[in-house]
Amino acid sequence: MYDNIERELKLLINKQVYDNLMNSYDFHKSIIQTNTYFDTANQDVKKQHGAVRIRTIENKKIFTLKIKKDEYTHYEFEKEISTENINEIEDPEILNWFNQYQIPKNLHPTATFTTLRNVYEFENGELCLDKTTFKNHIDYEIEYEYTSDHDGIQFFNSILEQYGLKWQKNCPSKIARAMND
Repeated sequence: MYDNIERELKLLINKQVYDNLMNSYDFHKSIIQTNTYFDTANQDVKKQHGAVRIRTIENKKIFTLKIKKDEYTHYEFEKEISTENINEIEDPEILNWFNQYQIPKNLHPTATFTTLRNVYEFENGELCLDKTTFKNHIDYEIEYEYTSDHDGIQFFNSILEQYGLKWQKNCPSKIARAMND
């Protein structure tokens, strides 16, 4: 089980910048993850600024509940599960999260997409380079995720400036991009 506060900075980039970054760092960890997001017909989870997801990486399935804390921060609860069917989850801890954050039980899949994620680890964070395939398009994103407290914006900008970029909030979540696909 994993639960914590997630702090990350994201920036949509074009394929050329993506390719340049891929060639600039020794990304030692590359994973393919399929993400299925769930909500009610009335979008009750979205209305709470939350997200419910099951992520599959090889044969591993991870349930995730995210609840927005502020502009850059989410509460994130994760736990490995044995099913891809949201309605088959009977884990007491996950059911407790549903109750605690008033997540309804009548969830259904709203979006599915696949991300090729490359990770480079720094002392205080991870640089993630994502190529995401949605139903009707592919996009590219660079993300800096804090692993310890520091001035992540300054550090992220020091990486981006090498490519003529500066961090700005231009990157809707993947689920938002999938819903607009």
